[in-house]
Amino acid sequence: MKILGEKIRHYRKLRGISQSELADGICTQATVSLIEKKDKIPSMEILVRICERLGITMNLVIVNDDSQIYSIISDIKKSFYQDDFDGISDKLGKLNNINVNNKQEIKLIHFFHGLIEYVTSKNYDKAIFDFNRAMNVNIANVDMYDILIDIFTAKAYINKKSLDEAKVYYDQAKDLIKSSLDKIGDENYHDSILIYANMSDLSLKLDENQKAMEYANEGIFIARKEQTLFKLDEMYCYLAEAGTREGQKADEDYIKAYVISSVSEDKRVFEKLKSKVKDMHLNIF
Repeated sequence: MKILGEKIRHYRKLRGISQSELADGICTQATVSLIEKKDKIPSMEILVRICERLGITMNLVIVNDDSQIYSIISDIKKSFYQDDFDGISDKLGKLNNINVNNKQEIKLIHFFHGLIEYVTSKNYDKAIFDFNRAMNVNIANVDMYDILIDIFTAKAYINKKSLDEAKVYYDQAKDLIKSSLDKIGDENYHDSILIYANMSDLSLKLDENQKAMEYANEGIFIARKEQTLFKLDEMYCYLAEAGTREGQKADEDYIKAYVISSVSEDKRVFEKLKSKVKDMHLNIF
């Protein structure tokens, strides 16, 4: 259980009473201060009496662990969609003192810890360790993050120059995608696009150019259907690169990637494409 000290303070101020007045006959003023500033959980008797004096129910100022964990993991996913890895790390820290029992949530926590090791620390051995911990959580039903775990495990092995191991997890991801096509289409479009964008990138890294184009096109189809720019510049970039490798004229895809990236909040793709477009002498407008 977590107490929302700022809510106690809000309702106290709303009633126009001081900490001492709220504490009178119930506890010390210092206890009220600790509740408000440090989210200190008092005894149940004190909490009940404080809520009675404020004229509120306890459910307005307390959050149980399950609700708190769900909220934090939802925030972590939002940070993942925004490539905000510092945000992911910060929110994972909030889970350190909470007892997590739900297997799905345990799997996600291991995955995101691995993701931080992969992206931020570039500790690929530790990332693989965390990804394997996520894989070893025994859950009957496959979800989108099972696919992402395989994808990022393969990417970590690529960074370790272990291509044989990378291909094992790449093939696992391909099989999961093939067996989960209906589910991918029904899921949160962010997760579906992340799968196809990262599979396209992974395919390029393993010289699977045809598969890279296939996955990029699947992700582009979902993005267009959902009318979102989410990862669209990256997917056009992967599509163009794979097409070029296959001897196709990919100017149009490079231009689409460049234009979309120019209006995107994340300028990484735009900076990457600026020199590419210049070197190819592409007529943007």
